[in-house]
Amino acid sequence: MQHLPNDTFDVTLDQFGQIETVSGDPGFPAAKDVVGGNDTVTATVAELHTQLTIFGDDHTTLLGHSQGGNDTLIADISGGWNSALVVGDTQAMIDDAKGGNDTIVADAHGTIYTPVSAFGDVAGDMSGNAQGGNDDITGSIGWRGGSNLFAGDAGGSMIDTSHGGNDTLDVSVLTIDGGAAVSGDAIGALRGLAQGGNDNLTTTLDGDSPISGATLSGDSSTSLMDLTKGGDDVLTVKIDGQNADAISQMYGDAPDMTGHAQGGNDILNGGAGRDFMYGDARTYEPASPGSITGGMDTLNGGAGNDQMWGGPNNDLFVFNTGSGNDVINDFDQGNEAVGSTAAEHDLIDVQNYGFTDWTALSKLISDNTAGDAVIHLSANDSITLDGVHAASLHPTDFII
Repeated sequence: MQHLPNDTFDVTLDQFGQIETVSGDPGFPAAKDVVGGNDTVTATVAELHTQLTIFGDDHTTLLGHSQGGNDTLIADISGGWNSALVVGDTQAMIDDAKGGNDTIVADAHGTIYTPVSAFGDVAGDMSGNAQGGNDDITGSIGWRGGSNLFAGDAGGSMIDTSHGGNDTLDVSVLTIDGGAAVSGDAIGALRGLAQGGNDNLTTTLDGDSPISGATLSGDSSTSLMDLTKGGDDVLTVKIDGQNADAISQMYGDAPDMTGHAQGGNDILNGGAGRDFMYGDARTYEPASPGSITGGMDTLNGGAGNDQMWGGPNNDLFVFNTGSGNDVINDFDQGNEAVGSTAAEHDLIDVQNYGFTDWTALSKLISDNTAGDAVIHLSANDSITLDGVHAASLHPTDFII
């Protein structure tokens, strides 16, 4: 194996309209057994209308058994009308290539009209048996930030038998009129036999802005297809502000699942805003009835009035005091979305409310005018079970 040296680069973009691409290992050899250096790149943007691109290794394809280095990449962006792309390793990975364990910081919190993207391993696709590194990505978005994309592994798709790393992403959208798509593995689809890693995603939103929001996806911002498998991910939304107007969408795996895809066992933690939470996906296109398998997910909406779907399989819905007026849209009905007739047993955890027993709780359950069961937890908190009658509920449906 050829090992490249460890390099340090400090770059400043201080000219109007400056375009700069920085690579930690410029001229990365087009060979099959190369290990990138453990490089440090620090780029400071101090002017307007600039374009910054950083690669931890180089703008190329890692192939064979090549490996990316364990790089530290920092983009400190100010001003406005700029753009930034930070990539932990390279443009693409194929064969048995592996990404490094990279640390990425993309800070654009004080900017205007500055879209930011950060990907842990590649800007494009991972294919073959490529494997992503275990990356740590921290990002922040400025006012009217446009399209901001963050992924633990690939800015494109993951196909064949590629495998995502176990990544940590922490993205702040503390702005009026801004948003971000945050994915544990890929922005594009997972296809073939690709597998997502076990990722931890956290997004902090400006609660004072109803047009500030984020979409978190445990594995793909697009779709899980074919025989792909989602990882066991943790998704968390936090609110920073006096109000709770921000909106988030959370997918334990991906917005769409098709074929024989399998979801991971995910944990979704909502914030004080309006959360739309899907344990697995929003839409399902099974190859045959029941061919898609959902994970055993845990959904906690936090405060705010939330909409929740556990998806196929047995899921747990957790409610703490101050949870707001929430709706579970598929209680014990998630398997129907994939054409499965198998019974499922979802659970509702209301331990935090201190009910003494089922008798005490059952007195607070009644049907609304639509015939849906409503659990009146307190004067300000309730759970509506869409399509479920109060008479069909039993003690075994709850953790009290």
